[in-house]
Amino acid sequence: MNKEELIILQEEKRKKCLKLGFKELPHFTTTNSLILDIGRQRFLFFGCIGTPNEVLYIYEMQKNSLTEITDIICLHNYDYNGYLSIEKLESLINWFKNGK
Repeated sequence: MNKEELIILQEEKRKKCLKLGFKELPHFTTTNSLILDIGRQRFLFFGCIGTPNEVLYIYEMQKNSLTEITDIICLHNYDYNGYLSIEKLESLINWFKNGK
């Protein structure tokens, strides 16, 4: 796969994530991350989408402060799991949002 094809795949995956409800951060990050509010001060953080640094975290924010993270867990990491498929991402979102 050449560089142009990789860039197209990254952009397509990012667009699919935005359709799933992820939002872009209002500031620059080196991981070009997206976040999804899944309720109860919990968020999914998807960074380096479509690259060999791809990572998905779940984190919880301090109840009275939306700037302090209290807990963070890596759910998916390219180094151990390879690329995260949209299907797996949808399953995780449904599981966290619906408790199933």
